[in-house]
Amino acid sequence: MLWEEVKKIYPNQWVIIEAMEAHTERNKRIIGQVTVVNNFHDDNNQALLQYLQLHRKYREREFYVVHISRPELDIIEQRWTRVRAE
Repeated sequence: MLWEEVKKIYPNQWVIIEAMEAHTERNKRIIGQVTVVNNFHDDNNQALLQYLQLHRKYREREFYVVHISRPELDIIEQRWTRVRAE
């Protein structure tokens, strides 16, 4: 399903999506085809909790929590560096 289709089906909602087709361009993840895993009318906290559960269980899969108000699915990739306090 394309992002434009998802926006029409789930207006004014938070959704957890799985990227089925995606690539990287200049530190942005450009997502083509998606599958909607779940939708949430108002509760972004529930969406985040479910995302964390999915991410822990299926680390190799590409899940995102996004609000339908996003015009495009161009997610900025971030690389985290661990800093150890001594």
